[in-house]
Amino acid sequence: MPLPDNTAPMMGGEGPFGSVEMGGMFSVLKVRKGQKRGDYTNPGWFRHPARTVAREFAMPSVDPARSHSAGRAAMPPRAKPTSDIEVQIRKPRGHADH
Repeated sequence: MPLPDNTAPMMGGEGPFGSVEMGGMFSVLKVRKGQKRGDYTNPGWFRHPARTVAREFAMPSVDPARSHSAGRAAMPPRAKPTSDIEVQIRKPRGHADH
């Protein structure tokens, strides 16, 4: 049975940024400003305005400046409690208490 023009293949397809993989129930909804009511033709992929899409940064990475002077004083240990703490524990007895 032929698929309608506005139907994406079930096992995946090509999108503007590569493969669009679909698992289970999946929909790609294309909404465009000015699309007329009842017009189910495929409007194509969205054209992003210039300079609004992320891209790979091509410069070599540089190690950030790090401070090695903080030492142990940067995070002092917590004070230990001065008295004993009593905790009441109830062990589970199967799945009946869910």
